[in-house]
Parts: sequence; structure tokens; C-alpha cells
Amino acid sequence: MAKFINMNWINNLSVIFTALIIMSASLNVHARSADIVTTYKDDMGWKIQVSGKDHYVKGVVWGYTPRGENYTYSLWNKPEQHIKDVLDHEFTLMKAANINTIRAFSTIPPKWVTYAYEEYGIMTAINPLMGRYGLNINGVWTPQTNYADPLTRQILIAEVAEIVKKYKGVPGVIMVALGNESNYGLEWSADFEIENLPEGEKHKEKAKYLYSLYHDVIKVGKEIDPDRLFSIVNGDLQYMDLIKEYVTNLDVLGSNVYRGIGFTDLWKRVDEELDLPVLFFEFGADAFNSKEFKEDQASQAIFLRGQWQEMYNKSYGNGQEGNSVGGFVFEWRDEWWKYKQVEFLDEHNTNASWANGGYTYDHVEGQNNMNEEWWGIMRLGPKNGQGIYVAEPRAAYYVLGEIWAIDPYKQKTSVINTDIQNINMDLYTLKGEVNMMKSESEEKKKFAMTGGSLSMEFVGNAFSSEIKEDGEDAIDNSNGQMVFVDFEFNPTKDITGQFSINILGNVPNRTMEFLYGDRGRSYTTIAEEEIIDGTSVNEKTINDNERVEIYDYNGTYTSETYDLLTFYHTPRYHWGHEGDFYGLLRETTDMAGQDIWNSKAPFGAEFQGKAYLDGMKFLFGPEVYWGANPKAMLKYQFGSKDQYAFIHSEDVARKDDFSSAPGSAVAIQTRQTTLASINKFGSSTLELGAIMASTEKIDDEYSRYENGNVIVDKITFEDTLGFKGRYSFDIGSSRAYLGMNYGGLVADGGDPLDTEYGYSPGGTIIHTALPYSQYGNKKEVDLGVQMVFGSVTIFPRALYRDNLVDANPSIPPATSGNILSTGLSPRNRDDDAFAVLDNREARSGEIFLTYDPTPATSFYDWDNDRREDADFAFNIGANYTSYPTPTDANQFFFRPSGTNASFGEGLPAEDVWLAKSRMVMNTDGGTNVILNLEGGFQQSTGTAEGPTREYYKAGAKFWLTNDHIIEGYAYKDAWGPYDFYRQFNQTYPWQYKLDYAVLMGPYSWATSPGSTSKWGVRGLYRTLDDQSPDDEYQDGKNSYMFEIIAYMAFTF
Repeated sequence: MAKFINMNWINNLSVIFTALIIMSASLNVHARSADIVTTYKDDMGWKIQVSGKDHYVKGVVWGYTPRGENYTYSLWNKPEQHIKDVLDHEFTLMKAANINTIRAFSTIPPKWVTYAYEEYGIMTAINPLMGRYGLNINGVWTPQTNYADPLTRQILIAEVAEIVKKYKGVPGVIMVALGNESNYGLEWSADFEIENLPEGEKHKEKAKYLYSLYHDVIKVGKEIDPDRLFSIVNGDLQYMDLIKEYVTNLDVLGSNVYRGIGFTDLWKRVDEELDLPVLFFEFGADAFNSKEFKEDQASQAIFLRGQWQEMYNKSYGNGQEGNSVGGFVFEWRDEWWKYKQVEFLDEHNTNASWANGGYTYDHVEGQNNMNEEWWGIMRLGPKNGQGIYVAEPRAAYYVLGEIWAIDPYKQKTSVINTDIQNINMDLYTLKGEVNMMKSESEEKKKFAMTGGSLSMEFVGNAFSSEIKEDGEDAIDNSNGQMVFVDFEFNPTKDITGQFSINILGNVPNRTMEFLYGDRGRSYTTIAEEEIIDGTSVNEKTINDNERVEIYDYNGTYTSETYDLLTFYHTPRYHWGHEGDFYGLLRETTDMAGQDIWNSKAPFGAEFQGKAYLDGMKFLFGPEVYWGANPKAMLKYQFGSKDQYAFIHSEDVARKDDFSSAPGSAVAIQTRQTTLASINKFGSSTLELGAIMASTEKIDDEYSRYENGNVIVDKITFEDTLGFKGRYSFDIGSSRAYLGMNYGGLVADGGDPLDTEYGYSPGGTIIHTALPYSQYGNKKEVDLGVQMVFGSVTIFPRALYRDNLVDANPSIPPATSGNILSTGLSPRNRDDDAFAVLDNREARSGEIFLTYDPTPATSFYDWDNDRREDADFAFNIGANYTSYPTPTDANQFFFRPSGTNASFGEGLPAEDVWLAKSRMVMNTDGGTNVILNLEGGFQQSTGTAEGPTREYYKAGAKFWLTNDHIIEGYAYKDAWGPYDFYRQFNQTYPWQYKLDYAVLMGPYSWATSPGSTSKWGVRGLYRTLDDQSPDDEYQDGKNSYMFEIIAYMAFTF
């Protein structure tokens, strides 16, 4: 008999089910809504409350910067899974230590703020820096923010307003805090390097504009989000009277305080003068003992324990001022980029950059003791299998975990003090030191192997004629192996350094690429004549060349009055922003480019003065930049707002070996002296410079052609002199400049630094195709106007140049009756006092348009391909240049004889053009796309043989979820990929490249995949014609060539 359904039971179940749905929806709505954060005050003091519940801030300053990266690194443009993995690693450790709030200098996307809160109960203080480290004003990067400037104030108010809108209603936000020691920034220099804390209040008038701006920003912020708490991040209590006068709408006084183990009168002063709750946005102790020169976890933990004990005693209900509401320990983990900012990013540097007597455990009068790379309660450990640089707990982590387990609002003062003092410091110090010893890379050994790599490749290549004759059997197969081993040393507190050794196995027979390791290939050179089997032989084949070598080296000795830096094949930067207006010291950072030709530059040593020698640098060495002669350089720079510099450069010899790219002529031996100044007038900048160069050439004869006559003249002292200036100024919201440059016949400077990356001292984008030149013999004017329209920058500019003396024409010898005329040949730089080369007469104009919606990651930074965080950014531009006169003869280096040789003829007059575009695209899934397009009609840079070339290039690089890379290009009628192809005017009808690489764990999230294990395959293909190299085309025998490379690299 069938059972009847019990309808009452179903009805009851429906009611329950409906109720559960409603409750679930209610809970979901609650999870997505933001808490109300308020301050509370009564006679017992102040508290912060989150949705009515007490919230004493137990926080850390948090950031994630891997080894090898610096302040430009962003976690947030990485794949979502990697972001989640990092946050899970970090916040799991934080939650275990009872951390409930973080402060971050970078802006954490709202999604991840909520993730930290909902998954781990950790809130976030949003911290707009408000121009603390510079500001982009109408496309111009301004490193020192002027808070009095109306436009600057308008931009900063608008920026913070957008941030407040962005985080309105976001769960997990505890407050908005403005700036970061911006009051100190009124006195400190405009870089990131930490200086001694300012004494007194020397810049009160400027400070008034800062604090009045805080008021205006908070006012606008509260109009947008009335329920939000606002704070500032002040440097200690400096200018507290101005805070009281101007920032009347402040909810919480935020302060960075470094007074040692205690905070002295801070609580009382704030209570009496401001009557606000106090939240420390930075405080703490570093874990390196400069006096004993070793890691000191015990002292760090003792100081942090003392600081938190005092903070708890000063909190609500403990019978004292009651205005402590918590703080953010500086910092969660060590940051290895703090010293030098862009150098030594893979080293945990022990340099102490400022002094503080409050930290008694390592303070010595007159010596620095604050080690900026050692403030973490966690060490920056090695990379794990997920590609995360792990956080390794120090003793302070465990001690603070116990302290943060205490609720200061529920315990009496005596109990708090007893509990804190009873913490077993010895036990936690031991735990921290055991962690250190167990670490995969123990920090600062006196000598240690730090890593290395093993790579191998398999190469196959052939020409079309070989394939036609022998088919697949024609393919030449070869292989290669290479090992790098890296070491570091730190024998004393004053000496640090590192070096790498390279070992070659086989060297593959490549026909289409030049790569590091080619030094091991056999080659033929001219030698002394000898008789072998009755035959005269003057060539010698060298095999097994340089199988083991030191790849790079740097060492530093630090003292109170100077630092001595030694370097060998490690990146070195120019002095362009240190008064080197003429670019005498060239930048040498393209190590991969140099490796192709086995160059060992830069090689030398640098003395850097400190204390009473501050501003002095002395640089010397066999090749202090790529292509340099053995030389010594002395620089003295002084001034702050207005800066002045003297530089003398002296070649002590001429290079007797070859280490530049094939074809590059060896530089002549010379000397140069320059004076320069940079003067600021409001928003305007005036740069002035003078040069005296090549005085050794005075009285040298030279010939010139004038009105049908050949005239022989001499170099005079006036010919060694040059002068130039540049004035940069605002025109409304645009930035303009006007420059003039006069160079005597031999007043040769250095790299003009007006080519690719960054900004000029005057605040305009450097990137240009204008034909600047290092050589003298010119009268030159250049100008430009950088116009900004929101995210779009349009930058037209022009250059006009005349020569003092023109290039020599080629006039063959001739006779007239009994008179023999020897004729005239184009000059060259070896045989003549000077030559007209890329300093030839020019009339050049260009315009570039740049779209960059996120200017904080400047589109013209050298590593923007991976740093750019906009969804889409691009530039497009064109240059047109008329060269109305020919040049003298360029030179090339003839390797077999070890001498420079002249091409004999100069380049003809010509009008040329160039158009190019670069695009960067990012997706939420971690895919990064870079496109480069270029077309042009350009001359050779060396030989006059062959026509001016019209060519087109397209290149692309795809980073797919960061661990797959596809890269390739297609070129039509273009020179080969290395400079010497253009020098000898050798082109290919078509060139193709396709490279597919897979990055293997541990993954690399850096700008380059070179630091991680990988495997891949690369193919190259070129078609050939009579404009291609003779040894490849072979009078039509070959119509194409190809090469396929399979490669693997394992890092350790």
C-alpha cells in the first residue's frame, strides 16, 4: 500500500529552508559591507572601535619585495594565484602572531584588502603618500614636492579623493593615513636614502603649506566618505603647533617615532597640546648590531618588548594618559634594496646609513648605527617552490606574538607588565637564531657560495646551398655547456663583496648569433711569420681560449671618511645627475650586450668621500666604462638646491686590446675638464656648463677646403673650449626647454644622455631620436615643449646644428703644368686633429605622443616592459632629419692587426626619417604583451658604400601567466641585429626570430627570466641577397640561412 506524503512536514521544511536562504543572504550582505570605524573617548582615554568593538592596533608595516627587486616592484600585476599564495604565506604567519592590522606603502587593491580581512581578520590602513617621494605634474616628474604650489595642491587633493572613493565601503579598511614623514621631506634630499632625523623646526614656513594641505585633503575626503577615519603620518612630533593650528579635522595623530626603547614625553605632549589618540605608523629596532657587526636578534626583541610595554601602559584605562591606540612595527620583513636603492639588490647590505643615540645597544658617538636593510621582525628568506621569498621569524616575532595575545583593555597594568616581563626572551632568541642557521642561505658569512647556474644548448644550422646539396645531412649540429658559480664575502664589518666564476664546456658553432661564451671558439689571428713545411705562414689558429674566467666582481671598503668601491664587469651608472653635464662618465649597464663581445668593462675603482670629503669622487681603472681608455676621473660636487660640479678626466694611455663590438674603433687618448651648475628658480631650471678638452692637440695641423682652396690650419686653445646651457620652464600646464651648445673644433664631450630612459634634470622626458653628438665643432640649438592632456603627453622638439669647419671632400691628386696637387681626403679621428662625423650639420624635428594612465610606473623607465601596471600604455612618434652636408670618414677596428682603419669616404648629404611605436598591455590573468614597431629611411653609421636603407621592423613579446614567454620579430630590408651590420651597411631582405621559453620553478617574477630555471627553443631565419654579408650570400650561392637552438638552464 502506497505511503501518503506528509504535507505538513514538507511545509515545515520549506519554511526552514526559506529562513536559511534569508539568513544566508543577510550574512553575505554583512560580509560585503564595510565596518564602521570610530574613535571613542571618555575620562579613561581613547580607543579605536570597529563596529562598536574595541580594536587596539597590533600591526606591522607590510610589503613584499623579493630579492633582486626594489621600490618599483609590484606584487599586484602578477598572476592572481601567485598573489594569493604570497598573501596566504604572509597572513598565516601574521594571524599566528595575533597581528590584526597592517600598513603598506604600496596601494593594495580593494579586492585583496577584503581578502586579508575576511580570511585572516587583518585590517589595512590605506596610505596615500601625497607626493612624499615626488609627484608627476603634467607629465613632468617633480622629485621634491612643493606644497605651496596651487597646481600641486590641486593634483594631490584630486589624487587622494580618487583613492578615498576607491576604498569607500571596502571591508577591511581601518582608516586613511596621509603622507610619510612629509615634514622631514621638507629638509631631506629628494631620494629614498634615509638621513639623520632633522633637528629643530627649520622650515616652518614651508611646513604651513603642508599641514594646511592635510586639512584640505581630509575635508574633501570626509565629504566623500563621512564615516572614514583620517590620520596623517608625521615624523615624530615636529611642527605639532602647526598640526594643532591647521589640521583641525584630524581623527588620529599618526607618527613615526624612533626614540629608542621608550617614547619619553610624547604621550604627555599630545595629551596636553592636541588631545588626540596616538597611533604609531612606524617604530621599532633594527636587528643588526653595527658595533659588534653581527645580527643581534636579542637586542631587537628587547627594544620592541620595551616599546610595546610602554604603549600598553599608555592605553585606555591604565591610569595614565590613555591616548595610545596601537602601532605598526617597522617592519614585517627585511628589505634588501634600501642601501643604494638600485644597486646590490641581491645582497643583504650591512651599511649603517644614519645615527640614533636612542638605540644604545650599538650606538657609538660619531658613527652611524641604523641599518636600513635589517628592520624586519622576519628575515627575507630564499625562494620556495611556489616562487615566494619566504618570511623567516626572528626572536622579535615570537616575543611580539605573546605581547599581541594580551588585550590591554582587559588586563590591569600590573598584570600586563608582569606578563610582558615574564616572556622567555632567551628561548625566543634561541628559536630565532636556530631559524637563521637553518635558513637555506645563512646571512653574511665571511665567505659563502651563494648560487649559480648550469646551462646547455643544442644548435643546428645550415645555408640553403648545403640543404640543396645534402638535404637534412647538411645541418651542422653542435652543443655547448656553461656553468656559473657565485660567491660573496664579508670578512669584516668594513669589507663586503661578491664575484662569479664562469666555466665553459663545449662551445656551439653558431652562425646567426653572438652570445656570451663565444670566447671559447677557435679563431685565426695574424702572428709573426714562420716557415712550416717550407711554407711561409703568418696566421695562427687559437683553440681552447679562456675556458675558465672571473665573470664579475665587486668589493667595497667602508670607513668614516670614505668608501672605496672596486668593480669588474658589474653595472655602473653615469654621473648625469651629479653634475656631469657633458656626460664624460658613460653608463655601463647593458651587461648582456657586452657579454656578446666578451667585454670586461667596467673595470676599475672609485673613491667616494664622506664627512668633510663629501661630494668628492675619484674614479680610475683600465676601462671604467665600455670602450674607455685607461683613465682617471675626479669629480667634486657641492650645493643643495643650486648644485655645482667640477670634473676632470684624463686618459693615461690608449687601449691596446679590443673589447668593444666588432667594427667599433678604439677611442683616441685625450683629456677633458668641465664645470657645471644647476640652478632652480621656482619651477624653472637653468643648467650651465663649460668644457675644455683635447688640449694635447693644440698646434696640431689640419686641412680644410674653402672656396676651392685647401688650407692648412692649426688647433688653437680656443678650439678646445665649449659652452652649453639649457633652460627648462613652465608654459601653463606644459613644460618647455631651450638649449644652446657651442663646441670648439676639438671640444669633445661624452655621452649626451639624451637618448632613451628617464627624465632630464629639467624635468622633461629624455627619450628622443634627435641626432645629438658627443663631438665638438658645432653650434647647436635645441628646444621642445612637453604638453600633457590627462594621460596623454605630446612632445614636439627640434634641433638645429651647424659646423665650424665642414667635412673635407674627396679630391683626387692632380697636376697643373709642373705643379702637383696632392688632393684632399676626408679626415678621420686617428690621423687628423678632428673629424666631422655624427656631429655633422643637422636640421631635425620630431614629435612623440605617449599614452600612460599610470605615470607612477613611468613609460620611459628602462624596465618598463615588466614594471608597467596600466592595462594599456603606448607611444608613437616620428623624426625627420636633414643632413645638408657630408661627413668625414668613419673608422672601424680591424681585429687581425689590432688597429683602427678608415672607411676612406664620408657619408653623403641625405634626408632621413624614422617612425616608431611601443605598446605595453597587461591582463588580469597575468599576461603581459609588449609590441615594438619601427620603420625608417636611414644611413649607415660607417661605410659610404651602398644606399640609404628603407626598412621596417615588428617585434613582440608575450609573457603568458608569467611562466611562458613567446618572443619574436620580423624585419624587412633591415640591417642585421648587431651594430656592425649597420656600420658595414649589410642588410637582409627578411629576418625572422621566434623563441618559446618555459620558466621552471622556483618561478621568477622579476623583470628578466634570467634568474630562474627554464627550457626553450629558438629559431632564426634570414633570406639573403647581394646587400647581405659576402661570406653568407656567396655571389648568389645561398638564398637563405637558418638556425635552431634548444636550450635549458638550471639555477641553484
